Amino acid sequence: METKKLLMSLGTAIAASKVARTVSGIELEDVLGTVGLSRRRSHFLENLGLVLAGAVVGAGAAMLFAPASGEETRRRLGTEAGKLRGAAMDAVREQKDEALRSLSQVANGAVSSSSGA
Repeated sequence: METKKLLMSLGTAIAASKVARTVSGIELEDVLGTVGLSRRRSHFLENLGLVLAGAVVGAGAAMLFAPASGEETRRRLGTEAGKLRGAAMDAVREQKDEALRSLSQVANGAVSSSSGA
């Protein structure tokens, strides 16, 4: 009977140490993510920078390998730059609207949860 108690105590101690190790590895982001409140990092500016860098490299390559005259190439580059500017402005507007919607949802959730208390 004493051996059985000793084995049970040993098993409990091992399980408790594993649980403690697991719990100590949990971070705030893990807990917030579980309940749907994780802080998400926006990669918008990084992605926009990569798109702009790609556009610059592409424009440089186009100028080097362009079969058209310099004047026509400059005109086409200006047109494409205008299109790129418009697309960038649209993307910025879209991100702004999305951020405002998210803030509004958070504010409405905070108001409804505090008024329900």
